[in-house]
Amino acid sequence: MKFRRYTSAMLALSLMLSGTSVVAYADTAAEEAMKKELTYVKQRVTIPEDLSEFNYSKSTNYGKDTYSFTWNTDPEKYTTGHKEINIRICGKIIKSYSSYEYDWSSDYKDEYSFAKLTEDELYDKAYKWIKILNPTIYKSIDIDKESLRINISSNRARFTINRVVEGVPVKGQEGSIVIDKDTGELLSYGLDWVMGAGFPTPDKTISKDEAIAAYEKEMPIEKVYFANYNWETKEYEPKLIYRQTRTEQIDALTGKLTSFEGSYFNYYDDYGYGDDVTVEEGADMDNANPGAGGVSFTDKEIEKMEKEGSLITAEEMLETFKEMDIFCLGDDPVVEYSDCYFDAFYDFYVRNMTFTSSDTVYYIGNDDEGNPIQKERETTVRTHATINAENGDILDFSTASGYAGNARTLTEENSTKLLKDYVDILAGDKADDFRLPEATLSWSAKNKDGTPAEGAYITYASSASQRYAYGIPSMSESVNIRVNASGKITDYNIQHYDVKYPKPVKILTEEEVYDSYFDQIDYDLQYRLAIKKDVTYTAVVYNPSEKLYIDAFSGKLTYSDGTERVKVIKQEYTDLEGSKYEKIARRLEAHDIVLRDEDGRLNADEYITRRDFVNLMSNIGSWYNTKDSGDKALTRQYAAKILTNRIISEECAELLGIFKSPFSDVKSSSKYVGYIAVANAMGYMKGEEGKFNPGGKVTRGEALQMIYDRLA
Repeated sequence: MKFRRYTSAMLALSLMLSGTSVVAYADTAAEEAMKKELTYVKQRVTIPEDLSEFNYSKSTNYGKDTYSFTWNTDPEKYTTGHKEINIRICGKIIKSYSSYEYDWSSDYKDEYSFAKLTEDELYDKAYKWIKILNPTIYKSIDIDKESLRINISSNRARFTINRVVEGVPVKGQEGSIVIDKDTGELLSYGLDWVMGAGFPTPDKTISKDEAIAAYEKEMPIEKVYFANYNWETKEYEPKLIYRQTRTEQIDALTGKLTSFEGSYFNYYDDYGYGDDVTVEEGADMDNANPGAGGVSFTDKEIEKMEKEGSLITAEEMLETFKEMDIFCLGDDPVVEYSDCYFDAFYDFYVRNMTFTSSDTVYYIGNDDEGNPIQKERETTVRTHATINAENGDILDFSTASGYAGNARTLTEENSTKLLKDYVDILAGDKADDFRLPEATLSWSAKNKDGTPAEGAYITYASSASQRYAYGIPSMSESVNIRVNASGKITDYNIQHYDVKYPKPVKILTEEEVYDSYFDQIDYDLQYRLAIKKDVTYTAVVYNPSEKLYIDAFSGKLTYSDGTERVKVIKQEYTDLEGSKYEKIARRLEAHDIVLRDEDGRLNADEYITRRDFVNLMSNIGSWYNTKDSGDKALTRQYAAKILTNRIISEECAELLGIFKSPFSDVKSSSKYVGYIAVANAMGYMKGEEGKFNPGGKVTRGEALQMIYDRLA
């Protein structure tokens, strides 16, 4: 690249002239910091000896270091297989763990099976691993027992986990833990965690009824139209809904709206704000993992720790940049972000850095007589750099700055009228449905208070509006227009579908909207985290399970665009109690295999269709094309065909003369005899008193039993 060649040449010249060199000195503190984190990890997790390759990376955000450690199989042994463990830690908190193993020599097995461990045993194993990984905080991590999902086609069993404070969940502090469904070994773990966050106690919160009353008082709502295209009718369908106008929630201590909006944002762990976590009383760090024994380091781990102490830091490189005095860094640059990792492609450690600073940006403006002149203004500049962290070679450098062109047509007086005139010309009669506000102006230069600087000119003017009907805006239709300094259109967009919106008559009152809303949602306590100016804030709030989007006529919950919410299938069977299929249905359900209608019923004695049985079979990797007969009731002989289609091909199964019928009511000349013989031999289906009843219809309960028998 020209830039890189030019930079290299300038760097060489600078070094010759100034005698400046990029030198990295061993940093004992960095080495000790890494050793401390690696010690925490090895106190809790046993690393197999055959994972002899070790590497790491480190990211730094606002003074908090997060290490990612990786252990791998020796590449020379990749011919037999590959193993890998990845662990990410910040302070005393292990943020994530993952293990991976693959045996190249083994044949691929497409197997579907039940878990050998029970649901309670899986829960106990998951809890044990959380305690081992994070003995300082495990009491504040809740495992959602109902979230268990057992993968029928792999060895994975997954739980959702959540940080809780006195039983109240913390928003944004969720994750999961995955363990082997047969052995209980840990496969992966991940949980966002804010260190040093203080939480108000929830013992003085207002009641749920008080929170609902506060919501109705504090949370404003508005009426808006939507127009959604129906692909079947090929027409736009108008909707009038009520929706909330704010994103805050009700503070459970004050009954007022929370202040987590605007410059606040949801907080996630990677930023690393706050102090380190406090070890809970009784937490046994040294014996977190009973099988770990004493902590020792391999030669390669020691080598990497020593390497960490010798790498060039972002602060050192920034000083080098300033000493070289050939890069645009702005005034008083500071390190905003840095991360470092070993790059296998380059075969050395790479460091990425971001600096921020103020800077003077030069551009071409105009004097009072319209003549172009060079001007300048102060701005904030963000600079990115990538270096070889071992010797200081610069790999990449980029900075952002502004530029304003010269133009002289637009004025504050004519900009708004010009935009409206253009919309009138382009939209015709439709223009009357829009309400273009005063133009938004971009200036070539501004004073610190935001006013145009002396001699500055307008570079762009823009305006936008929703379509209005009966004084209510449509969120589906709008017009946007933007012109440059010479008054020419640079951007224009219009959506106007000629939809006839319903008049807002006989619609719900706001009081009725709130009543309907709270009848359809859950409203529970939750902690929230936010950050402003590097300070972490927390609050306990009442959190609605759904945002307020209500059809103005029916009072039903809608999606944000006004479309009707799809009815969610109930997550529990409603007709299993006392059923002979209850036990097998519950076990299949734990493995995400269910057969129930929209009201949660199994309807065990009703006949199942071919299509529903094929869909059920797809859960265990059996795919079958029902062609045009999917609505037919499933017979036992056809069920045998679908059950065995992954074991025996159609050509082989229907080759007459090679299969002997095992049942008196199945002729050896039947095209189903092969499927029935195989299904019987495999234990998938059985007969009674020597008969199979091939034409008998299969009930939904019997279908579940067949799937269960196939897996068991």
